[in-house]
Amino acid sequence: MKKQWIKTKLTAGLMVISLLAAGCSAQTPADSAQSSGNPSAAKDEVIVAVGGEKESGYDPCTGWGSHGTPLFQSKLLDTDTNNQLKNDLATGYEVSEDGLTWTFTVRDDVICHDGEKLTAKDVAFTYNKTKENGISTIDLTLLDKAEAIDDTTVMFHMKSPMSTFIYQTAALGIVPEHAYSDPAAYAQAPIGSGPYKFVQWDKGQQLIVEAHEQYYGGKPSFKRLVLLFLSDDAAYAALQAGQVDVAKISENLAVKGMPGYNLVDCKTNDFRTVALPVQKPGETSKEGYPIGNEVTSDPAIRKALANGINRQKIIDTVLNGYGDVAYTIAQGLPWDNKEVILTDGNVEAAKQILENAGWVDTDGDGIREKNGLKAEFSLIYASDDSTRQSISMAFKEQAKAFGINVITEGLSSADRNPRKHKDAFMLGGGDYNPTPVYNALYGAYAAKGGWYNIVAYKNEKVDKYLEAAVAATTQEEANQYWQKAQWDGTTGGSILGDAPYIYIVNISHLYFVRDGISIGEQKIHPHDHGFAVLGNIMDWSSVK
Repeated sequence: MKKQWIKTKLTAGLMVISLLAAGCSAQTPADSAQSSGNPSAAKDEVIVAVGGEKESGYDPCTGWGSHGTPLFQSKLLDTDTNNQLKNDLATGYEVSEDGLTWTFTVRDDVICHDGEKLTAKDVAFTYNKTKENGISTIDLTLLDKAEAIDDTTVMFHMKSPMSTFIYQTAALGIVPEHAYSDPAAYAQAPIGSGPYKFVQWDKGQQLIVEAHEQYYGGKPSFKRLVLLFLSDDAAYAALQAGQVDVAKISENLAVKGMPGYNLVDCKTNDFRTVALPVQKPGETSKEGYPIGNEVTSDPAIRKALANGINRQKIIDTVLNGYGDVAYTIAQGLPWDNKEVILTDGNVEAAKQILENAGWVDTDGDGIREKNGLKAEFSLIYASDDSTRQSISMAFKEQAKAFGINVITEGLSSADRNPRKHKDAFMLGGGDYNPTPVYNALYGAYAAKGGWYNIVAYKNEKVDKYLEAAVAATTQEEANQYWQKAQWDGTTGGSILGDAPYIYIVNISHLYFVRDGISIGEQKIHPHDHGFAVLGNIMDWSSVK
């Protein structure tokens, strides 16, 4: 009966949301009390509009939670609000001098949601199964095998040193082997040892979870979470109806405000960048797609855009001030090269770069030419992403000021894919680890499929730095190589070097939070995942 009551309650709430979205007004006395901004100090349920749904389910071995918030499952390590690693299941770890063996000790007091104990054997099982699955969001390519030495010790044997492995341990949730006989069933009703346990999933609508009473990390303030899968507009309507406590919303809706709620601006490593093909046309990818662009293959075009685009203006006008200027893929993170910076919006520098390279407006139409070739190219964005559309349009307008014509096109996924190596793309990304640097710049990934290095960038010196970063046996050494791959003083994959990507902004993740609820100090959010706000769920609380 309890489960049915929860479902009925939320269905009624969604009916109110639907009426409001249609322009009607419907609010019960209970709804009005809930939206008054004075929830009870004894409130034990919080309703969160998290945005998109994980339609494939909640199995870490196939990618769930790999951006840092598996919720149902524990991880070996976690990250804090400064993006520093800290223990979760692990009580410590050691790395052999040759970097080939990682040994973790784990807690001996970990109980799963079904009452069974979680041990190092489950950790080894999870890593071996995830490696077998070969998912792209957890990089275990250099892991040979994981083995449990005893109940509290797990050893990872590497094929070759892999400095980035440590970050995978802060991303991969641990599944108990005894509950994983049917992976498809597990994904629909997961069991783990995380702070919350699965209760109910109404696909396309909501996910209901309850606090794990035997969680080793203590008891969360809220006994139950109801996570609604709502679009920005629907979430805003739900806020107006007082039906949700926390809701992720867009920049345009944030400026409208919401009585009874506070706006929380969460900082991110969720970048937006323009990817510019660096090769001349002529080759074809293994997928059969054309590679190269006659205009963007000229470094002067890319350098002019890097200098001339006014990032702060885009943030102020398009994002209503919600975001931070980004010059690199890892802005503000430990592996970021802080030397990669230039004067933002330097139109005169952009003009001079183009002039020096022979790009001149000879016919007076405002577009430069070189050897009869117009300085123009297409910029593709996802047609269902209003933020990428708006940034693309602003990028287009600013490029006009120094004589480059950008043709913006919003396309569906199917239509975008064949053009990803020949046209510029407005991309998004970002994570808690340096792997995106490797994925974006490594020459072996150039136009090889998927969305890594779609610009077909190749630089042998950069490749050597990237390989050295992965092979490093300390994080300090690895960070030095990650930084050199971006810029070593003479070359690199950043805007000071070959400029294959023009980074613009790390967008903010914005939430309206009901008065009387605190969502604590948020971690830096990774790319575009609504569940990131739950990454510090143990710090959420009701406040008077």
